[in-house]
Amino acid sequence: MRKIYTIAAIILAVSITIAEDKAKHPLSLQESLQRALKDNPLVKIERINTDIAASIVKENDASAYDPSLRASYDVTDRLANPSYLSHDLSLSITESLPTGTDLGFSISASGTSYSPTDTVTAPDKYQNTVRLTVTQALLQGRGKTANLVTLQKSKIDLNIRKEELAAYALKLLSDTERAYWDLLSSGEQLSIYTYSLELAQRLLYESEERLKIGGIAPIDLVAIRAEVASRERQLFDAQTAYRQKALTLTYLMNAPELIDAELLLTDSAGVELGDADGVDEHVAAAKSFRPDYLQAFMLAQKGELDVVQTKNGLLPRLDFHASLAGVTDDGAAKGLAPGLGDKFSPIITAGLTLQLPIRNNSAKERYRRSEFSMDQQRLSIENYVRLIDYEIRSAHIEVQRAKRQIETAKTVSALQLQKLEAEHEKMNAGKSTGYAVLQVQRDLVSANLDAAQARTAYVAALLTLYSKDGTFLQRRGVKF
Repeated sequence: MRKIYTIAAIILAVSITIAEDKAKHPLSLQESLQRALKDNPLVKIERINTDIAASIVKENDASAYDPSLRASYDVTDRLANPSYLSHDLSLSITESLPTGTDLGFSISASGTSYSPTDTVTAPDKYQNTVRLTVTQALLQGRGKTANLVTLQKSKIDLNIRKEELAAYALKLLSDTERAYWDLLSSGEQLSIYTYSLELAQRLLYESEERLKIGGIAPIDLVAIRAEVASRERQLFDAQTAYRQKALTLTYLMNAPELIDAELLLTDSAGVELGDADGVDEHVAAAKSFRPDYLQAFMLAQKGELDVVQTKNGLLPRLDFHASLAGVTDDGAAKGLAPGLGDKFSPIITAGLTLQLPIRNNSAKERYRRSEFSMDQQRLSIENYVRLIDYEIRSAHIEVQRAKRQIETAKTVSALQLQKLEAEHEKMNAGKSTGYAVLQVQRDLVSANLDAAQARTAYVAALLTLYSKDGTFLQRRGVKF
């Protein structure tokens, strides 16, 4: 008997010493979620992927339709005629518009000069030109719808990256909150097993006192001592499970400084944490918030853009072009300068250019593949709608079941406590045995564990429902 008490005292003393040596850190659910989202390196990686997608959008938005400036200067010297020297200077600005229009404006000056010592009496010649050109696609490449496909797809890719980030954050924070409630539940179980051991030790003490006065036989203590040892083992297992769950929570928060700290959880798991709405409301919310459904919808949008782009590629290339130019004749400007002089000659040019592939099989096959892909995306969205409806309804049923289990578990626990008190009184009156009391104690401990697990199961069911309808981040105040 003294050995058993000595072992129990050592276990409790070691546990108290460890708890006293550890630094205590109060931890709320909100703090754990904030730290997980802020400090997790995988979240940072997903954010960088989003930044890369945003950079691609800016690249496609800026580079394709930025005006381009080009300047050149050439000097030509005929080796066979050392006295001949030609100069050409040009400056041009070109720009493409999303409508399929190409604009160009250029200024050029050219001149030919001869050495004064040359026996050739040819005069110097100068010519300056100002030109404005417009080219408009009439079939292939016409309109913003076809020409902005790359930009629109890059914007959709950016939104997909954002939804991927949201999906990862949803899973991370959901796992972190589950770990928080699991740790709280593990702490409650640890308290229940401690209480269970105390009940067994108290019964052992009372039985030993009754043995002294001859109220029971020595053989009756064997079962009680074995039960005390068994509950000590259960308590040790509960302590180990608690440390494992604390380690899981600190890992998800990326908080290595808290590994050796005693976490004091300040929130409690209960019905007050929230309740489920109507199942139809959760189904409707999923179509606005669930990341994987939104990604499937965006991929369908990209498929529609592919159809538009490849369908445009089936058309022949027909461009209208027009230019207005002003040219100065020889000697009108004495030197290389953009002045028009007195001999300005306007020139207008207009015409059509047709480019028609003979077979165009490649464009036809690209268009067919884009239609096949579009059909796949439509079927994928239909399947997602079915899957969302099934998953949410299943999760909603589980929430309702878990909520009812809370009250049932409370009632059973209260009745088991009354049963234990009655059985203990019967034992004191000599109408029951210690073994019978142990059986009732086990039933009470089991009922208390069921009550603690029912509360945690209800919260877990809510988290599953909020994850399935995609509203978990909004309900926790997380925005991207």
